Amino acid sequence: MGRRNVTRRIYFEKSLFFLILLLFASGFFYVTSCSNQRDITLRYKMEKSFYTSERMRGILSINLKAATPEDFKKLIRSYRKVIELSSLLPETSIAQDISDLASSAQLRIAELYILQKNLDSAKVSFEKVLEHYPHSIPQNKTALLGLGQIYERRNQKEKAVGIYHRLLESYPPVIKNRLPDLNLFSLPNHLIQLFSAKEEKPQRDTEFDFAREYYQNLINSYPYTQVSLAASLNLARSFQFLNLWKESLEILESTKDSTGRTPGPVLLQIGNIYFDELKDEKNALITFGRILESSADSSSQAEAQMKIGMVYFQKKDYSKAKEELSRVKKLFPKEGNFIATCQYLIAKIYENTDEWDRALNEYDWLKINYPLTPEGLEAPLRIAAYYQRENKSLAKEYFEKSARHFDELLSKYKDKPFVPLIELQKSKLYLLQKDWKNAVASLQKIAGKYTGTDAGLNALLLLWRIYHTDLKDDAKSKEILDRIRTDYPGIISDTLKPK
Repeated sequence: MGRRNVTRRIYFEKSLFFLILLLFASGFFYVTSCSNQRDITLRYKMEKSFYTSERMRGILSINLKAATPEDFKKLIRSYRKVIELSSLLPETSIAQDISDLASSAQLRIAELYILQKNLDSAKVSFEKVLEHYPHSIPQNKTALLGLGQIYERRNQKEKAVGIYHRLLESYPPVIKNRLPDLNLFSLPNHLIQLFSAKEEKPQRDTEFDFAREYYQNLINSYPYTQVSLAASLNLARSFQFLNLWKESLEILESTKDSTGRTPGPVLLQIGNIYFDELKDEKNALITFGRILESSADSSSQAEAQMKIGMVYFQKKDYSKAKEELSRVKKLFPKEGNFIATCQYLIAKIYENTDEWDRALNEYDWLKINYPLTPEGLEAPLRIAAYYQRENKSLAKEYFEKSARHFDELLSKYKDKPFVPLIELQKSKLYLLQKDWKNAVASLQKIAGKYTGTDAGLNALLLLWRIYHTDLKDDAKSKEILDRIRTDYPGIISDTLKPK
């Protein structure tokens, strides 16, 4: 009897143990299952929030000029929600894709602050990417580049250089023999350009030595590949920044593609150096001829044909120049930009030889067929300037006609990225007429509307010229210079030399 009780007791204890174990396991799996389900839900919410933010950003970017401060705040809050959701996930659940998504959201916030010219907040956002998401490599590279650009805009060159070198030393420009990261590839030469003033020669020479070693290592590591080709072109540019044209030519002449031939774009650079820098017309013509004979790239051929015409134009052999320039339209009908340049030069030939009716036909043809090319936008000004100079009785009519032409383009292409250029060209009509009041008003409007862009800078440079040269207003001239210093750090020392 006693033995039976003992047996029952042992059986009961075992059953109780397995029951507790089962309940514990059930509870564990239930908790784990709930936790996993919670993580999945959070991930879904995070991804949905990010792509919702991206759609909002796309809508905002359609017309940034119309965006209000509240629009920016709303979008920043939306991206911050992505980051907040990622922080709710336990570290063990944070996969690389989650880190990449959160760091991308932080980068977007930085970009939005930059658009609002809030560089302090943008800097903080870039630094958060580096601090919190060290394994998101593309995002870290972008953040470092952004920080360097902020220091540049503040004219803090030493800090910018430190950031750029950190970027170049931390990340290889080529991964697994793929095409190079173009942002990294251009940085060594950008560092040379940062130090353009005479007194900065020691820093420029230091950066030149760095660039030369950087590109040469890539050429040696990836011979006869796209990487070595890109590195060779950049190395040649390094020498060009120091006006070492013959050394640049030696590098370009030795640059070969995988077939052992000198590519067309490289030959173009060689020809341009002979033509533009060394004023060696003979070797320029030989090089451009090599492109026509050997290159299979129609764009390189069209440019070479145009450059041959330009050599004869510069020599004032107008008959031969017209013959060579006319070939571009005939032989390369799809190369619109080169056609526009050639027809513009042909129009100038007719102007130079007092054949105005034929020049007018060419300029009108450009206005109609290539209205948005630099030459097409310049053509109305050439026509107006001619009548202002040669036939004042018709000048007013042609100024009004040119103004209507630009207005039609502005109406047709409103909100397009090239609108500022059209507005700038229209403002030059006032300059031609010496209508300083309207010229100043027009340029001030462009400078205010497009701050931070090439159009805004060019408007300020024209304003400076008006006040400095035409109106002799030293106070206003200084005011414009101070504005350029603020909005475009580093430009004045390179572009304007105030007297």
